[in-house]
Parts: sequence; C-alpha cells; structure tokens
Amino acid sequence: MTENYSRALYKKDYGQEITTDVDEYGVPRAFLAHIHIPAATAVAASSDGVHAAMNLGTAAQAITTGITNPAVPRNIRVVGNVAGINNVVKITGTNYAGEVITENITPNGTDAVDGDLAFKTVTKIDLPIQDHTPAKQQETITVATGCTQPGYLKFTVTADGMSESPKDVWVYVDAEDNTVNEVAAKVRAALGDDADVSGFFDVAGADAVISITRKVYAANDDTMALAMDDAPATGVTVGASTNAVPGVAVDTVSVGWGDKFGLPYLLYADELAILKLFNKAVDTGTVTADATDIEKNVFDPTGTPDGSKDIDLYIIV
Repeated sequence: MTENYSRALYKKDYGQEITTDVDEYGVPRAFLAHIHIPAATAVAASSDGVHAAMNLGTAAQAITTGITNPAVPRNIRVVGNVAGINNVVKITGTNYAGEVITENITPNGTDAVDGDLAFKTVTKIDLPIQDHTPAKQQETITVATGCTQPGYLKFTVTADGMSESPKDVWVYVDAEDNTVNEVAAKVRAALGDDADVSGFFDVAGADAVISITRKVYAANDDTMALAMDDAPATGVTVGASTNAVPGVAVDTVSVGWGDKFGLPYLLYADELAILKLFNKAVDTGTVTADATDIEKNVFDPTGTPDGSKDIDLYIIV
C-alpha cells in the first residue's frame, strides 16, 4: 500500500484552498497531472522480454538471473511452448514505489497470459514443475529377409530439421549377408557413417532391428521415417517404419510484458483520468483504478505500443 504523497502534502502541510461561490467556504485545491510515457519506452508487448524461455524440470525452480526489467512499469506476460503447460508461475518484484509485490500467473499452453499488476522490476521467477516428461523420438525398422543376390539397398531417412532431408544412404549387400541380422548390421554401419544422419540421430539397434533416435528432445515429428528401396532386387525385405518412441519436447516458459502501463497515482475512480492520448490522438483505452495498491493502477491503451508512439494521460489529483 502506498500513500498518495502529492495530495497529502498540499492538504495537510500547505492547506491550499480555493474559494467557491459561497462566502467563507473554501475547498482543497486540485491539480492536473500530465503523465508522459515517451515512445522509446512505450515498446511493444513481449513474450520473452523479461526472460527467454526457461526449461521446466521435475522440481520447482527459483530464477534470479538473466532477468531484464521493462523500461517502465508494465504488467507481466507468461507463455509456454506446448499445449498443457498450466502450472502457476510466481513473479516477485517491485511496484512503481519500490515496494515488494508478487503475482501468480497461470500459463495456458502456447497462449500468452497476462497478469494485472504493474512491475517496475522483476527480481525472481518461481517456475513450476514440468507437465510433460521429455522424450527423444525413435524410429525403427526391422529387416524381414536376408540377401539372396548381391546389390545395393537404398535406405532413405526423412526428418524435419535434418540437413538434406530426405537423405539417401546406399548399402551394398552380398551373399555373405544372407541373414537378417547381417543385413541390419551393415545398414546400421552405413547410417552411422553418414554425416547428415549421424549428426542428427544416434543410430543403434540389435539383431534385425535398425533404430534412429533424435539427439535432442523435440515434439513428435510425423514425417520422421526410415524406408528401403530394393533396387536392383537383392531379396532383402523390411517391415514398416515404426514410431517406437514418440518425441516430447522439454516444457519451457518465457516471461515478458503485456500492454498495460503502470500509473504513479492511487486512483479511486478511473474517471479521474480525463484525457488519454496515444500517439498524440485521443485513445479510448482503459484505466484501472485502485485506491489502495499502486501496482493495480494501470492504463491499457487501445492503440498498439511499438516503441514509436508516445502515451499521455491527464489526471486530476
């Protein structure tokens, strides 16, 4: 809670009054405050301006480093990277008056969720535990029959984000590769020797199974597959490419700021803001008033801040 020092000063210390049309009856003098937010500090809303995406884990975390404060007091925004992220993020910082404040904001997957309080600084971000267990996607294919005559097999690896996808890898087989295990071993070796494939995947498997596993956690890629083209015919056959382990990305949350700007006055009515300007034109944005907590007094312009437009408010105080 913050006292309104400007009004208290004039009423209590100086007793400034102005006359009325009734003799011997005066009223306290009111003032018109002009709050000017320069364009350079009225920047666009941001999903990660306070902190870039942070990985969630199996335990809660308190983040106190890598934080950037908004140029002027703003409300806070949180954004997750995948659907289903919905555990509370707690923001700790200070309000316009430098007092410590906190706010709990519940993410909604990849939708931006804005808080209501204006933070001058953010000093700590309490992250929740992850909603999903990350997993590295794995695709497998099984050799069904061995080689009956020598020739080349063409194995094609497809994956979103891999260089040269789809990537063809040629494998030579001969009469000595007459078992499914021997064919699979040759294919695994060839895939592992290919720079594009081995740079993106760990190649493994046992017996007749060939597996490729992404090196990083990522959402499941429906295009990821292993395929074989038997040309010329060698007698080798394989089963269908199988998504043995679906990929699951690491849950992340980023923190930024929204479109609301903090006001340095305790207002008991939004009508006290008699003129609102955005880019020097009348704006119909919303003033939220609160006579107790300074951080709840905010202005949400109708115009879209982008760092090139001033904001001006004229308030009776």
